[in-house]
Amino acid sequence: MEIDGSPDHSGSGRVALHDSIEISAPAQQVWELICDWAGMSRWWLPAEEGGLQGPRLISCELVGAPGSVPRTRRMVLSDGGVVEETIFYQNDETRRIHYIKADNQHVIGYVATTYVDDLADGGCVVHIASTFDATQPDASSAAAAWFADIYRSMFAGYSRYFTRQSAH
Repeated sequence: MEIDGSPDHSGSGRVALHDSIEISAPAQQVWELICDWAGMSRWWLPAEEGGLQGPRLISCELVGAPGSVPRTRRMVLSDGGVVEETIFYQNDETRRIHYIKADNQHVIGYVATTYVDDLADGGCVVHIASTFDATQPDASSAAAAWFADIYRSMFAGYSRYFTRQSAH
């Protein structure tokens, strides 16, 4: 995980993250799973199975048509929270999406890129790179750690999904 959490001079803490994981599945199959934008229930792990601690994902619904740009996933959490992420760019040839997350009281200006690269052995590497501002400069490290945990949970879910698929 690469983290640049240096505060800037605008009164907020600017954060840039990058993480990646190798997955033993063809890049195109992983890409299709990621692009099923509201299909999180297929791969999202509950906390007791190694997923993210905190509120549970209750539902994820698609706002927009599958495959269209833009399209939004609306995630409803067990604590009543709602998180929306909107894809504003998708290139299936390069296997790259860019998306934003709605601002909240802790993080503003969240923009992320997810991309999938082939490996010579038939597997792939999934990357997530993001930038955002923590609303409080001294909270940038905590915000970076929170998103790092989210990315690790996503990667664990993707990996587990393909491990289960290959067992069938």
